[in-house]
Amino acid sequence: MANRDTILASLKANKPKLIDLPFIDAAVFDEQLDLAAEFTKILEVVGGNVVAVSNDDEIASHLQNSFSELPIKYSTIDESYGSIDLETIANPKDLENLDVLVLESTIAVAENGAIWLADKNLPIRVLPFITKHLAIIISKKDIVPYMHQAYTKLNNTESDDYGVFISGPSKTADIEQSLVIGAHGALSLTVYLKG
Repeated sequence: MANRDTILASLKANKPKLIDLPFIDAAVFDEQLDLAAEFTKILEVVGGNVVAVSNDDEIASHLQNSFSELPIKYSTIDESYGSIDLETIANPKDLENLDVLVLESTIAVAENGAIWLADKNLPIRVLPFITKHLAIIISKKDIVPYMHQAYTKLNNTESDDYGVFISGPSKTADIEQSLVIGAHGALSLTVYLKG
């Protein structure tokens, strides 16, 4: 144990000084994009599906039509849609059969189709990674052009203990250079774009 403590103490004593983040003038990058169209295009390129909706009834109808045959569901938006009670989950591994998860977000990024999922909207952190099909609801007004603006928006909101950007369904091409969807997370991502 002494060696471990010596190494950790040495690392702690020799940490580099913190430096301020550089100033980035976001106006330099302003291309006057149609943010909803750009977000939709990029998200579809990375394998996601975007459904334009004007109200919650349209979302409920699309969810019912798309995932009616899947029995195990959870929604942080509409309790009537869910078929499981997270209060009864003792271990996150017990969610391995979750078919559909519906969440809400307040930040999306047009440049890469990324969507911010904050801790306050995730009752159990593993949810977006363990579900088979992920559905996220976001308003068009919450789309920002670039990651610069997303981080600025995050810095101006209440601090979250945890958050993650997700773009498209899970995918990897590491294995024999073959694209595999759902290898490390959801098989599909549907984004309901309101407004």
